Amino acid sequence: MAANENERFDQFAAVLTTELLERTRKNMELLAPDQQPCSMLPFIQTPSFVEFYQDLVRVGILPVVLSRRPVRTIVGDVDWAREGREYLLTVLDDRSNAVFTAWEYAWDSLWDERKVGQDSGGAGGGTKQKKGFFSALFSRKRPEKADSGHAGGAEGGVMAGLHIMLTELAEKRGFLPLFHEDVRILKALPRLKPGRVAQAWKEIVQYHHQEFYLPEPEQAKPGVTSDCLQKWHYNLPDKIGEFLVLKAAVDLEHVNKPFIGKYIRQSARTQEEAEKGMPYLSLYWKAMRNPAPVAERHTL
Repeated sequence: MAANENERFDQFAAVLTTELLERTRKNMELLAPDQQPCSMLPFIQTPSFVEFYQDLVRVGILPVVLSRRPVRTIVGDVDWAREGREYLLTVLDDRSNAVFTAWEYAWDSLWDERKVGQDSGGAGGGTKQKKGFFSALFSRKRPEKADSGHAGGAEGGVMAGLHIMLTELAEKRGFLPLFHEDVRILKALPRLKPGRVAQAWKEIVQYHHQEFYLPEPEQAKPGVTSDCLQKWHYNLPDKIGEFLVLKAAVDLEHVNKPFIGKYIRQSARTQEEAEKGMPYLSLYWKAMRNPAPVAERHTL
């Protein structure tokens, strides 16, 4: 690249990095409960993971994204320092854009263990992953006699995947171990606009108020909270709706163990199907305490 092309690419990389990190961080913050949960939460709802995630994306995912030729062609003649974000947003509005495709490729290529030297979309032009970046990030010990081709986390010619390393990290950081298919959540996260998550939660809170807090009992609308949760559960990307239901279980009064138990039963034909389709919500429901019985009032 010529000097001005390098500068333009660096500006593009900075704009893209900021946008992807901000978008995904806001989504995770919106999904995180405000109240104290009764047990450990999924990774995406845990502040310690959100902090770690930023570094993981910077050193592991974005170098792969920026190395992909279709992503690099986006640079073009745009003045990225002045109008880059506005242009980037128009690119990201195309659901099949090269950035999201490269982002998904990066997670897929790093999720499972693989042989050292296997192509993972190694970056060029100043975006190449540093040798041992996973070792440093995850505080994993590197083999004493690792050959020069070994990257961080490699043992016996095999590099551990992100799924294994994040699962190992879960206990230290205080979040639940990840399921293997959770890579779908991480792949889809940038496609989700934070405004949509905020809209969903605002609506859930409004319906919760209509059901439980209207001044006159006859004004209450039984069942609308569950209906609203169901709506967003199935209209948001994979697992995001489940995380909102879990957030409601932590933050909203009356969304207690019986409420969640009924919600789970109504959302699946069998308990086995429910636990498979809503694994994190099912785990949290089992940890919830039953509400204290309310004493009946007797009038003379």
